[in-house]
Amino acid sequence: MSVQTTKGGYISFPDGGKVSIKEAGGSYLDIGAINSAVNFTLNYTENQIDTANYGKTDLQARDMSIDGSLTLINVEPEVIEKFGGGLLTIVDTAGSTVIDADITDQSIATFVDGTPEALSAIVTATGVGMKFSTTPVLVTVTASSSGVLAAGVDYQIVTSGTSASGYAILFNPLGTATVGITETITVDFDDNVPVASSTIYGGSSTKVLSAYALKIEHTNSSSVIDKSFEIYSGNSTSGGFQFNFKGANEDGLNEMPLTFKGDLDTSLTDGRQLFAYYTKSTA
Repeated sequence: MSVQTTKGGYISFPDGGKVSIKEAGGSYLDIGAINSAVNFTLNYTENQIDTANYGKTDLQARDMSIDGSLTLINVEPEVIEKFGGGLLTIVDTAGSTVIDADITDQSIATFVDGTPEALSAIVTATGVGMKFSTTPVLVTVTASSSGVLAAGVDYQIVTSGTSASGYAILFNPLGTATVGITETITVDFDDNVPVASSTIYGGSSTKVLSAYALKIEHTNSSSVIDKSFEIYSGNSTSGGFQFNFKGANEDGLNEMPLTFKGDLDTSLTDGRQLFAYYTKSTA
């Protein structure tokens, strides 16, 4: 077969991507493993009149929206709650206290001024990270050059929607210790109580939903995002949650198919109110 074109700079092989969701006023949360393609379909209503003596009018597109779907296999309660847009509520149940000696100290090589660093408390015996039931308790936070840092002065603990533990640490280079961003910082966790289980509740006679933003990003081998798609104002659709339990005779994993719809965010610039599709040449 002869070559008919030399244009191929945007050819790419399927490679998945990281899907993240963000509630209003929050930060993006990685939803984790999925078991399907992520689909975004642009829809609109066509408006065109075939007149009696002028032919057809210009074709108008209105009521633009995005229909989307994916299948979640990392069925994390916090992720499901965010897709609910206020429709669902999580109640966490605390587990048994894990003592200081059983938690591996966390080492933070560098940090970005003004950006929280996720706290990662790993249970040494199992290698599994803890999700804290309350604000974590620390023995010390020590920088390699600046020494022991003071809570509330040199650092503070903040909640984090992107951290698996639910919390992050924010350093202050202008504090008393003047900790440097390239110092290695060791976080020594005290006894802490993890979340043992979570229960998702739903059900109201009426409920006003809050929109969320959703995006997928593909990162190439150079750790550069070369393709992404983002909707600014989404809501899960009626019937969009499937709480499935596969039978023992079925293959694969337990899955949660989700469907959602993106609508216009009219606070944004006209022509840019629905989505952003970014792509970088592979040439």
